Amino acid sequence: MRDALQPQDGLYTVLERGPHGAGATVIGTLSDIAFAQDDPFALLARFTDPAIRLVTLTVTSSGYCLDSATERLAAHHPDIQRDLHASLPTSALGILVGGLARVHKAGRRPPVVMSCDNLPRNGRVLRQAAVDYAALFDDELAGWIASSVQFPCSMVDRITPATTEADMTDAAETLGVFDAAPVCTEPFRQWVIEDFAGPRPAWEVAGAEFVPDVTPWEASKLRLLNGTHMAIAYLGSLAGLQTVAEFLEDPVFAAYALRFMLTEQRPTLPPSRHDIDAYAHQLLQRWRNPDIAHQLSRVGRNGSEKLQPRLLASVQENLEAGRSAPCTLLAVAAWICCASERVGHGHAAETQDPLIERMHALGAAAGNDAERLTALALEMEDVFGCYLPRVEAFRTDLTQAVGNLQRKGPRAAIAALLADSNQDLR
Repeated sequence: MRDALQPQDGLYTVLERGPHGAGATVIGTLSDIAFAQDDPFALLARFTDPAIRLVTLTVTSSGYCLDSATERLAAHHPDIQRDLHASLPTSALGILVGGLARVHKAGRRPPVVMSCDNLPRNGRVLRQAAVDYAALFDDELAGWIASSVQFPCSMVDRITPATTEADMTDAAETLGVFDAAPVCTEPFRQWVIEDFAGPRPAWEVAGAEFVPDVTPWEASKLRLLNGTHMAIAYLGSLAGLQTVAEFLEDPVFAAYALRFMLTEQRPTLPPSRHDIDAYAHQLLQRWRNPDIAHQLSRVGRNGSEKLQPRLLASVQENLEAGRSAPCTLLAVAAWICCASERVGHGHAAETQDPLIERMHALGAAAGNDAERLTALALEMEDVFGCYLPRVEAFRTDLTQAVGNLQRKGPRAAIAALLADSNQDLR
């Protein structure tokens, strides 16, 4: 072991922070690293290596350059336009399709391409995006990708907050070696993969699950973990909190999170053998881990792109089924208040969002008028779509939720919501 590890060494530290202390492990499975922004040609060349049988992507939803309304490639996206006018691509999709084009030209068997991110139906969406991208250049290549390349879906569940200076210090003290890029994580881990043909590592030995359909696992994580995380991020930010664990320390906020999951999100999940009640309580336990400093500002970033799959989709399903969704509507209202910087109590953490300037403008135009702010926000079809803004009950209840947050602040608004919900149950 050397005195220091650098990212290019192919070695990195996983620092597991649990409620009973931390442990560190050096992972040495990376044999080579190629950074596309510095040398895209080197990365593209890897695709033609016959030893490469799998290509995995861990990309944020914005990294796929999709149109949020259609989940198809947005050809007007700046990253795509940059690729179209460059000699070599630098976007994730450009590198992927460029590499597959080299495989096709060489007459080799294509690698399996697997998404390892939070995008719903990630394999299917990535397949369509790759086909759309290829069609910009070569229809024959697009057809080959559609018919010959496997894109299995997968679901990865493990909380990995941003690495801090304290994490780097702890990893060095634990291992006796400095790592320039340690990864901090919780002890829990889960990886569910849609079964596919061809050779693959024995990932199941380490706990991965191969299943015919990942939808039940994906839906549980998307609606319960990711959806509740968004609610926690915006409501917690309005309350002046910094981390997920801080939010769960408050019994009122914790009761809200549990009710949100079990009363509003659970009914929207597909039938499965999952014990949803146990999973929800397990999530609360994981989130309460005081050694995981999961920053609300990081959890809530790019909310305009995540609102539809994580919150608005379940609102629509509940409304169509005749079920109320006050917890979810309060979470959506909290995003509006955070992004527009229109809050009556507490303060909003710095919000990172591609539409932040538009939201600031809406906030300035609406002032403290909750009805006007909500109406202006609902005009954003790229966030709210066309259907929900036309549903009167949705507009009315969302306006009320925005007003409650502005007048009462998040904790009092949640306490009132819980009291009303308990009254409804009696």
